[in-house]
Amino acid sequence: MRLDPRPITTADAEALAQLMARIAKDHPTGFELAAREVVELMGDYPGVIVDGGWFAGGLVAYTAVLPRTAVDGVHPFLFFGDVDPAHLGQGFGTVMFERALAAARAVHQQDAPDEKARFSTRALDGRSDQADLLSSHGFTLDRHNFLMVSTFDSLPEPVLPDDLALSAFDPADSDELRAAQNLAFRDYPSYSDIDEANWTPFMITATHARHDQSFVLRDPARDNAVAAYVFTHEYALAPSGEKGREAYVAYVGTLPDYRGRGLATNLLAHTLHACKAAGFDTSSLDVDTANPTGALGIYERAGYSVRYRQDNYALVE
Repeated sequence: MRLDPRPITTADAEALAQLMARIAKDHPTGFELAAREVVELMGDYPGVIVDGGWFAGGLVAYTAVLPRTAVDGVHPFLFFGDVDPAHLGQGFGTVMFERALAAARAVHQQDAPDEKARFSTRALDGRSDQADLLSSHGFTLDRHNFLMVSTFDSLPEPVLPDDLALSAFDPADSDELRAAQNLAFRDYPSYSDIDEANWTPFMITATHARHDQSFVLRDPARDNAVAAYVFTHEYALAPSGEKGREAYVAYVGTLPDYRGRGLATNLLAHTLHACKAAGFDTSSLDVDTANPTGALGIYERAGYSVRYRQDNYALVE
């Protein structure tokens, strides 16, 4: 009996969510969604490609490809995917990955044929099968990410500066906050600016966005310019695998003119206190170890510790 790969539809959302849960029970992936979040992913994100692999009547593998708008001569694609632990070693991952890569290449040829394509994905540290698959298709090890977790033990007290004003995330400021995010991460490795089409479903309309637990520091002396921010989400399945409510910190940023003042550390501490008061049990975040702003140290000072590592792989064509 062969694997039957085909596009996943919203009718398959519950089956995909159950597959992700089985995978997460065996090993972390950083991409575990509930059925309603699968529906959002497929309906709200432009150009997303979600494929499934069925075997013996059940969904046993999946891939998701998230295209981004070409910027500065590069057309980026982000890949996710995995196989049911009960069906590892049967070649299903290879079939699904090759379909995803072919689909991304087709989109690239249609949308940005004169730009370079950059395909990127992750392998869990220690998963030699994933690393070998990526290497065999020309992907090279790029850098590493840590999933970090705070259990709210001994949270540092925030010391926010008197010259800056604190406010919660306001969707009315969406364009300004997106511009601030892009400026703050401009020197981040392989960063691509986020356009409105990708920002809005992730930061504004998503059911997992938590605006009340997302905060912005502004500078009244400079027309309330954004100085720093922390944006928080809450997924149905905690990325850390912990039980209870988990505040996932999607973005932490300090604008270049305000760096070196400890704003990110203290605003993050403020956010964690707010999340704890709101009934969250843990917090998690993902950090690139090559982040040029010293983010790893910021998160450690805020009380986070490393839970697991993922290795980033990329292919540029």
